[in-house]
Amino acid sequence: MTEASKSSRAGDFVRVAVALLISGVAIWLLVRQIDLQAFKAALRSLTPLAMVLIIACFTVGLFVRGLVCWLILGKEFTFSAAFWAMNVGYLLNSILPLRLGEVGRAVLLVRHGKGKHNYPEVFAAIVTERMMDLMVGSLFFLATLPLMVGESNLKRVVIITAAALLIASGVIFVSTRYRERLVSWLQDRFGSKKLIKEKVIPALDKLLTGFQIFQKPKLFFAAFFLLAVSWAMTMVEFTILQDAILNRSQWWWPLLITPASAFVNALPAAPAGLGVFEAGAVAAYSLVGVGKADALAMALVVHAVQVIIPVFIGMIGIYVMGENLGSLVRSARRQAGGGEL
Repeated sequence: MTEASKSSRAGDFVRVAVALLISGVAIWLLVRQIDLQAFKAALRSLTPLAMVLIIACFTVGLFVRGLVCWLILGKEFTFSAAFWAMNVGYLLNSILPLRLGEVGRAVLLVRHGKGKHNYPEVFAAIVTERMMDLMVGSLFFLATLPLMVGESNLKRVVIITAAALLIASGVIFVSTRYRERLVSWLQDRFGSKKLIKEKVIPALDKLLTGFQIFQKPKLFFAAFFLLAVSWAMTMVEFTILQDAILNRSQWWWPLLITPASAFVNALPAAPAGLGVFEAGAVAAYSLVGVGKADALAMALVVHAVQVIIPVFIGMIGIYVMGENLGSLVRSARRQAGGGEL
C-alpha cells in the first residue's frame, strides 16, 4: 500500500468517525431529554389516514424533485434516468456516510446519459440542484421572520444563513456568466504551474459548465418553482402531524421546522442523517414552545418516510438501470477519492 493510499484511508476513517460522533451525540442528547411515555402517546395519536396522507405528500414531492433534477441536467438525459439515479443516490446516502450518494448519482448519470458526459459537469449539475434547494429553503426560513416575535437570536441566525447563500449564489452566477474570461485569466495568471494548468483549471471549467442553468432564466425559475412545491409537500406533512399530535399549533411552524431540520441534516453524520435530522427538528420546535417528546415523534415519522420510500424506489432503480449495488458503492468511493469511474 502506497503512502498516498494510506493517507487517503486515514482521512476517510477520520471523516467517518467525525460523522458517527455527530450522530451519536445528537442521539444521546435526544434520548436523555425525552419523556418516553409522552413520546409513545404522541405516536399513538397518529391515525392510519394521517400516515396515508403523509406518504402521499412525500411521494408527490419526490416525483417533483425528479423533474427538477431532469430540468437541470438537460435534454441529454431522460426523466427516467434522472429519477432513478436520484433515488439510488438517496439509497446510497441511507447506507453510506459522508453523503456519498451524490457521488454515486453522478456516476450513474455519466453511465446512463444519451451522449458522452464527464463527471465534473454532471456533479456540478447536482451541486446546482442542492444550492437551489438551499436557496428555496432559506426563503421559506426568511418568511417566518415577521412571525418570530421576540426571537432576536433566531432572527439573526436566519439572516446570516440567508445572506451567506445569496452571496454564494451571486459568486456562482458571475463566474458562470464570465466563465471563459475567468478561465482565460486563470491560465494567464497560473499557467506556469503544471498542476493548476492541467488539473485545477480544466476541472473548474467543467464545473462551471454544469452551473449553466443560472444563465437560463426560464429554466431556472421553473426548477425554482418546482423545488418550492417539493418543500411545500414536506411542510404539509408536518402540518398533518401537528394537527394529529399537538393541542395547539400555528400554521407557519412548518415553514421554520422544515428548513431547520434539512439544514442541520446537511451536516456530516451517520447514514441517513440518523439523529441529526431529529435533533434539528426538536430544537426548532422547542423555539416555539413545543414539547420535546411531541417534536421527536413528528420528526421521526417524517424522517422515516423520507428514508424508507426512497430506499425502496432506489432498489428498484438499481434493477431498472441494470446496476450492481456493490459495484456502484465501490465506484462512488473511488470517484470520491479522486479515482476513475
